Parts: sequence; C-alpha cells; structure tokens
Amino acid sequence: MTGRSADPDAAPAVDCGVCAALCRQREEARAAGNVRVVRDWNDELRNHPHRRSGDWKAAGPA
Repeated sequence: MTGRSADPDAAPAVDCGVCAALCRQREEARAAGNVRVVRDWNDELRNHPHRRSGDWKAAGPA
C-alpha cells in the first residue's frame, strides 16, 4: 500500500475562488468519509494553474 491517503492536503492559493470551492468540496468529501474523492480534490488543487512572478509561463516568450 502506498499510503497515499496520508498525503498532506494541497494548499489553496490565496484569494482564488476556484481553490476555495475545491477546498469546500474536499471537506464535504472528508466529512462523508470518501477518501478517494478527498485525494481527487487534492490532485485538482495541486494541478490548478496560478501565475506567479517567477514562473516561466508568466514570463512569456524569451
């Protein structure tokens, strides 16, 4: 067993409505005891794109 359910929760970006909604859905799944869906929402949060000043995507073409 990989212990994936013990992974820490993905952190939401500050002031992001999408991240806030994903966190609410993750907590609803957790309250219902649905570990698989909690993992799915954590994956969504980790993959949700945000532009940061140091990101290569934010810098644009060279």
